[in-house]
Amino acid sequence: MSFISLGSWSFIFIILRFLWLFRGGFAQDDQYKIGAGIADVTGPASDVNMMGYANPVQITGGIHLRLFSRAFIFCQDKCNVFVTVDLGMGSQLINEKVFKKLSENGLGQYNVSNTVISGTHTHSGPGGYQQYLLFTLTSLGNVDANIDIIVDGIVESIEQAHENLADGALMLNEGELLESNINRSPAAYQNNPEEERQKYQYDVDKEMFLLKLIGKNNSDVGSINWFAVHPVSMNSSNRLISGDNKGYAAYLMEKEFNFDNFPGQGEFVAGFSSSNLGDVSPNIKGASCVDTGKPCDLLTSTCNGKVQLCKAAGPGNDMFENTEIIGKRQFNKALELYDTAKVNVSGPVDFIHQFVDMANYMVPLSNNRTVSCSFY
Repeated sequence: MSFISLGSWSFIFIILRFLWLFRGGFAQDDQYKIGAGIADVTGPASDVNMMGYANPVQITGGIHLRLFSRAFIFCQDKCNVFVTVDLGMGSQLINEKVFKKLSENGLGQYNVSNTVISGTHTHSGPGGYQQYLLFTLTSLGNVDANIDIIVDGIVESIEQAHENLADGALMLNEGELLESNINRSPAAYQNNPEEERQKYQYDVDKEMFLLKLIGKNNSDVGSINWFAVHPVSMNSSNRLISGDNKGYAAYLMEKEFNFDNFPGQGEFVAGFSSSNLGDVSPNIKGASCVDTGKPCDLLTSTCNGKVQLCKAAGPGNDMFENTEIIGKRQFNKALELYDTAKVNVSGPVDFIHQFVDMANYMVPLSNNRTVSCSFY
């Protein structure tokens, strides 16, 4: 039987049920128990295939930015955990190992029923931690050393968040961030019905959504934001482990609040999470042909029929500058939203997690027929 856990993929479906939103100061009813934690999940920095570009010759050969797991716990009537971790995507294998270890460590109350583990979708981390063949082909199977580091780090971040649980409050803010993402497949977007396209100003989502965590005496606990952009500023030629633009943005945010402590140290935890980033690229100069400098073919993303000649670029002069620029723009917007948040949150915080048996899932077609999504 083939099951896919939606909570294990980069397109996690999360519902944050914020009831009775209002503006103003804190009230006793608005209080939660909240906690945040962070731990290192940087895997083997040499000789391990990297997860993201499915390139068998892209092998780790050093570190650009260390990788982290950032955990946030929200408790009211019950507790829920949100973990954003610098991985290409979540993994059911990792989830099962994390929940097993949490149970062994006396924290079995955090499990599949109330915990989301979300990958930031960086393409520059070590691979070999997935349970499905397709994702382990280029890594030639599982890499136990990487799996152990990821599991230990996620568990440690949740343990920290649990230890840090204290009375607090939540605030919301959102705002538009421009010059940070483009649609990498605008021709495909044009296939959407015109009446649907007319509903939106852009062909990608430009809104950043931020959740602010506040402790006693208005102390800064942390923040989580969701913004649609792929962490692929570091391209497929990169061999350095990196959290990419989202990892760099998180580094800047934590540096701002933790008084220049080393990455991963300090009480403030900043999550820059993946969201609806499907066809959303940070390479805002677009794709062009490396041999001629002209734009790639719009429909096929090729140059003279070759995909290898079509490369996306920008906004900087190389992938390191690209990462810094797009990361800094996300950080600047997140800091603005954090500082100007005015909407207090009350009511339960929750999420929906669903297992789908894809082998037996039938999709209805417009001609009254159905087609199977069977993997067999």
